[in-house]
Amino acid sequence: MKLLKDSDASLEPLEGKTVAILGYGNQGRAQALNLRDSGVSVIVGNRDDAYRKQAIADGFKKLDISEAARQADVLLILTTDESQPPIWEEQIAPGVEPGNTLCWASGYNVGYGLIKPAADVDIVMVAPRMTGNMVRELFERGKGAMAQFAVHQDASGMAEQTVLALCKGIGLTRGGVFVSSFREEAELDLYAEQVVWAGLTSWLLQCFEVGVDMGFNPELMLMELYASGEASEILGLMARNGFFKQMLHHSTTSQYGTLSRGPQFVSEEFRLKAKEILSRDIKGGEFVKEWSNEQAGGSRRLKELMEKALQHPMSKAEQSIIPQIQAAQAVEE
Repeated sequence: MKLLKDSDASLEPLEGKTVAILGYGNQGRAQALNLRDSGVSVIVGNRDDAYRKQAIADGFKKLDISEAARQADVLLILTTDESQPPIWEEQIAPGVEPGNTLCWASGYNVGYGLIKPAADVDIVMVAPRMTGNMVRELFERGKGAMAQFAVHQDASGMAEQTVLALCKGIGLTRGGVFVSSFREEAELDLYAEQVVWAGLTSWLLQCFEVGVDMGFNPELMLMELYASGEASEILGLMARNGFFKQMLHHSTTSQYGTLSRGPQFVSEEFRLKAKEILSRDIKGGEFVKEWSNEQAGGSRRLKELMEKALQHPMSKAEQSIIPQIQAAQAVEE
């Protein structure tokens, strides 16, 4: 994997063009402000809600998504994944013209064929590997988040230059961008959500339950597992120093305990389940069908799952300890 930096991109492909940010949420606001600060002509389209009010407060004109789509040469489609298919059909597609560039921040809808633009437009992706607020904060500090980019369809012969120009304008080439594809980005995201984080959250719940069953105080268990912030610091050290090299920041007791006991928790059953989810649900597309049906039915199961999760003893134990942590941190600030 090769990281492309500022010297590998130019803003020239965006000169004389209007870039529309369609959806002024977390990523939309950050990307709009960064592009504008980079000298790019930016407009914003959003429905009449709090996000539109924020866009107007930030100095953008009041435009609906359909109006912005008609006016733009380059369209950044940044509404939520689940909202995009109907918004695309009703508000964006009618305003798309031959030669336009369509850019997504997620490969989900195009990668799985839920949205199929015409053959006479460029289809690209810029997917920051960071939340929108950090994309903006890093930009303001003269730095940048990392990102994946992709060219799905190159009707103009200039799609790669355009997508790299977007990366540069957003500040992402400061951090480094690397090539991917719409489907790969979507599958990796789903793999992280359905295997990595699904497994980790279930494991932490079990660790909490076992610890409490063996006599530990529930609130102390929360502090040990994640509430103190130590776990997030360890993940940061992994990103900066390496998965195992971060252990050098811990005691030798910690190093020995982790390395000697860790293999005991790895099972062939888990490997097979992870492969099954990846093969059937993610690469095979079963999850996309399931999630689309879930949304069509009003997301009832999602609501039930969330309600059940919030009733778990670990969630209830947070009600006393997390406000205390927040209060202590507020005093320090």
